[in-house]
Amino acid sequence: MNRRALSDYPRSDVIHALRSGTLALDLGPFLTRIKLSDRRSIDFFRDMYAACPVSIDKAVLCDFSLCLRPPNKFRKYFRRQIVPDPGFQFPAVPLPLEMSPLAFEMGLNLSVALQCFRFAIFHAGVVADGDNALIIAAKSGGGKSTLTAALMEEDWRLLSDEFAILDLDAATLKAYPRPVSLKNASIDVVRGFAGSGQVSDTLHDTPKGAIAYRRPRPSDIETMQRAAKPRLILFPRFTDGAQAESREIDLADAAMQLIASSPNYQVIGERAFSGLMTMLEGMKAYEIEYGSTEDSLALVRELWKAHVP
Repeated sequence: MNRRALSDYPRSDVIHALRSGTLALDLGPFLTRIKLSDRRSIDFFRDMYAACPVSIDKAVLCDFSLCLRPPNKFRKYFRRQIVPDPGFQFPAVPLPLEMSPLAFEMGLNLSVALQCFRFAIFHAGVVADGDNALIIAAKSGGGKSTLTAALMEEDWRLLSDEFAILDLDAATLKAYPRPVSLKNASIDVVRGFAGSGQVSDTLHDTPKGAIAYRRPRPSDIETMQRAAKPRLILFPRFTDGAQAESREIDLADAAMQLIASSPNYQVIGERAFSGLMTMLEGMKAYEIEYGSTEDSLALVRELWKAHVP
């Protein structure tokens, strides 16, 4: 397949390929055919995915396809709305057209979560120090994405903000380095340490509040075929004004929380169970609570130094 970085293609070629549905995004273990037509989603894609390899070839076979489209013909012209269409029926709530970047990212999440059965998928951020990976699992609002973005500034490489993708045979984690999703107060926090140029414009009044995205670095894309061995699992909780503290939890408890976050564990069945048990061998898991980004980084450094050679 002839591929090169998105930014290497002429702007007009990219726009034509996106509008005609002939562009394939080659990211991590997945090829995704993408069709976009509105200006805002096209501009967002060209900005946030500039370093990612793509192919402009309708003959390329892809794992997934994603189209952003109006929910019906009426909404194409009046009170314009958009929905992600991952190629299967899904009850997606229509969003105003100006929120098409959010619809695009939601659509990519749906494609992986509901159509990938080669790997076990868990809802978590993953960063790596060399070939050793840290899993950051959390409920929405727990601080997962802010911590993921902060560790990028500490020279950890981004595997994913959204998914821990477990290779069931090798018990390693695959990289899928898409933009890091930031919500509400975390947007300004990440802009403060990453720089405004690394964070997208803010989408206001979305169903999740204010949303912005921190782009992956070229180095994250260059190393995305390098799998990592998971060594530590953290369940973070941000509480304003809290003292920094950590508490080790049993691996069985950690496993149950990961399983509860998985969209495909039950479908894969025994292989997912065996792969997860193999992955957890020799690992440690902690709940951490903190009141600032600086405290969260200090806890990570302390736990990582204690448990990873």
